[in-house]
Amino acid sequence: MNAHVHMLPAAPGRVGLPSSVKGLAGAAVLVGAGALGWAFSSGELALAWSTYLIGAFFALGLGVFGLAWIAILNLAGGTWSVTMRRVPEAMTAWLLPGGVLAMVVLLGAGSLYQWAHLDVVQADEVLTHKAPFLNLQMFTIFGVVSIVLWAAFAALIVGASRRQDEEGGVRATRSNRAMSALFLVIFAITFSVVSFYFLLSLDAHWFSTMFAVLVFTDVCQTGTAFVTLVAALMVGAGALKGFLNENHLHNIGKMLFAWTGFWAYIYFCQFMLIWYANLPEETTYFLRRVDHGWLPYMVALPLLKFVVPFVLMLPRDAKRKASRLIPVAVLVLFAQFWELFLMVAPALGHGAEAAHAHIPVVELAGTMGFVGLFTLVFGWALQRHNPVPLKDPGLAECLDYHS
Repeated sequence: MNAHVHMLPAAPGRVGLPSSVKGLAGAAVLVGAGALGWAFSSGELALAWSTYLIGAFFALGLGVFGLAWIAILNLAGGTWSVTMRRVPEAMTAWLLPGGVLAMVVLLGAGSLYQWAHLDVVQADEVLTHKAPFLNLQMFTIFGVVSIVLWAAFAALIVGASRRQDEEGGVRATRSNRAMSALFLVIFAITFSVVSFYFLLSLDAHWFSTMFAVLVFTDVCQTGTAFVTLVAALMVGAGALKGFLNENHLHNIGKMLFAWTGFWAYIYFCQFMLIWYANLPEETTYFLRRVDHGWLPYMVALPLLKFVVPFVLMLPRDAKRKASRLIPVAVLVLFAQFWELFLMVAPALGHGAEAAHAHIPVVELAGTMGFVGLFTLVFGWALQRHNPVPLKDPGLAECLDYHS
């Protein structure tokens, strides 16, 4: 490590959000709060709580992805990403406040979940069978435990990384590798349960063994898009000059490209298996999302989340130039909102009271509010620490990286 000290570029100053970004994020928070306030005040409780659920889960996914990404790269020995590690570390700052905000959804359980009504459960054989697990008490326990575990692992892993800035050496790298292995095992279990309670249980009669994998892929694709967006903006603005360049962009662009293809694979597999088996308890999910005007929305989803970004990122240059990566990353982030909207909104109708398709103006505004708040917390965390882990033993290799 010492042999490379004099080869390092000048240490960069603290990096924070530009005033323009802070202004846009603050405006988004106001727009989101206004949309939620209107929905609640007008008595549209189902619309209000579904909007809240979409936005809260979107932002929570970004926060937990930051920790998952760090853990995956710690285990893989991905030194190419050392200079952009502060980005996912700052994303984890959302876990605690975002987790609390996500659990507020329980206050609107009666407007979102059939199984939250005791009389409905007692009159329904399927819901009665699921009742020992599918109830508000278990939702609360599993949700709180999962979020606390994520926040605790974030404190340990990110804290060790920041102590390395002062102490140097390889001790933090080795301890984080062990902590990352343990976290990923716990994450696989807890995230599956969280995705089940928050999203899958909206369709309480539905059965799917692939849903948690799909939501995990959603989070990875969207989180990678956010990291790509921040890294591309930094390169475009000349921030971290000498530490972050087009070679690093190329790798993160390839990751976004890979997750986009993997999402299409998982999404198609779930649809194909359900279509082929043709079991009523499985097909109900898609039938509900092709009737009552939802079919065009469903057709748009693979176009937004796979076809368009896949085609745009095929050329090599598209993954190396900030100007070409930024719009793709924004599109993927919007596509994640679109998918969450399709997971939540059609599920709010039951029996004769089916939910009809509508333009998601309120839902989009609410999600923008959560993303704006997430961005402000992310920016606050990013500027509190050195933007590059200067004493990481993999830094020199990262600076010499060529893709």
